[in-house]
Amino acid sequence: MPPKDNNPNGPAVAKRVKISKTQQQTLLIALITAVVVGVCGVLAVFFGKYINFNKRVIAAKDEAISNYEKTIKNVGLCLDRDKDGKFSEDEIKKCNPDDLNSANLTGTLRYNVMVNMANNTDLESVARDSQKDCYDAAGKKIDWQKKFDETEDDEEQSKYLSMLKMCSALRVIPDALPAQMNEEALMSSLNQVFLLSNWEPESISPSGSATAGTTGISTIPISLVVETTNDRAMTVLSNIEKSIRTFDIKTARISWSRNDFLTIRGQGVAYYTEDADVVQTIETVYASDAAKKKGRTGN
Repeated sequence: MPPKDNNPNGPAVAKRVKISKTQQQTLLIALITAVVVGVCGVLAVFFGKYINFNKRVIAAKDEAISNYEKTIKNVGLCLDRDKDGKFSEDEIKKCNPDDLNSANLTGTLRYNVMVNMANNTDLESVARDSQKDCYDAAGKKIDWQKKFDETEDDEEQSKYLSMLKMCSALRVIPDALPAQMNEEALMSSLNQVFLLSNWEPESISPSGSATAGTTGISTIPISLVVETTNDRAMTVLSNIEKSIRTFDIKTARISWSRNDFLTIRGQGVAYYTEDADVVQTIETVYASDAAKKKGRTGN
């Protein structure tokens, strides 16, 4: 019979020590698991936000590419060779606007200007027939558009484009709405009206500084004094109204003298276009709608 163990710190204490170690291991494992789960949760949130942000960036890039493609297509800078409505990188690299035939760009701004407007008979009748350089020795009208499309020489293209503008209906456009402020040209336009009216003005002059109006359009103030017979005054006003260049009379004061002369003192404006440039905007992409709102308000 084995001897009786009278040690009070015997097997029971050993069991309690083992249980305590097991609990410690369990708690340690639970702690490590909790840390791992927490880290995974943080990483999951981070990567979720990262993926969402990149989706927004990709969407913004796609929108920018789409806008560039629309601009190129609408203006008529490149030819969509595969007719898929998009411009590949290879098509962009091979694109040279000067090599394109405007007739192949139906529906674009270039086609409307170089083909439709250049051949508009209503506009054409205003100025084309008065230009001798628009005809060859046989009296036939020269097709400057065809010459422009057929040559690859930059100097010749520049010359033919200039002749195309002068000999086509496009010549009327700068006459009607000049591309820059030019007071001398303005006085010349009014002088042409007075010559047609067989009348010499008492006074005419620009009456102030040019001012911006509608987007892309600016005005030159003018002051005009018409003092002549009733019939002649009406002829002058009628020819001003018929002028290809628009003159808006803002205010006018009319008086009659004893010798049946009519005096008109008017203040008006003439128009010209401002320089137009392609505006490239910068779009800021935010990680969330809340960040976007905060970024805009500056809070």
